[in-house]
Amino acid sequence: MVNKQVFLETYHYFDKSVIVEIIDIFLDEYQGKLEKLYNDVKARDFTGLRFTAHNLKGVVANFSAPSLLEMVKNFEKSAAELVEHEGAGFDEANVVQVIDNIRASLIEMAGDLTQIRAELVQQA
Repeated sequence: MVNKQVFLETYHYFDKSVIVEIIDIFLDEYQGKLEKLYNDVKARDFTGLRFTAHNLKGVVANFSAPSLLEMVKNFEKSAAELVEHEGAGFDEANVVQVIDNIRASLIEMAGDLTQIRAELVQQA
């Protein structure tokens, strides 16, 4: 999921402790962002859904995971269309399925980042 080489090249000027901190922030916060997405769907809060998807897109962009980034970009676009069309065409089951797919990829990314983090800590 995470292209480790690209990720480490992106942050090669950073101290390892800063990279570990960036990873830790993601690991601490990504489940809350997922929960917010699910809650926004239940509440039919399309503006909140769009905002959270946009926020998640920015977070994912930091970690060299292009397939997940594309998935979240597409989801944000869909959420923006729901806002623009005041929820017309909203299919809760479909939206939840997309979030479930994002969730699975985020869990995979978290595993990759946990491994990268362990390597960085070991090198320090």
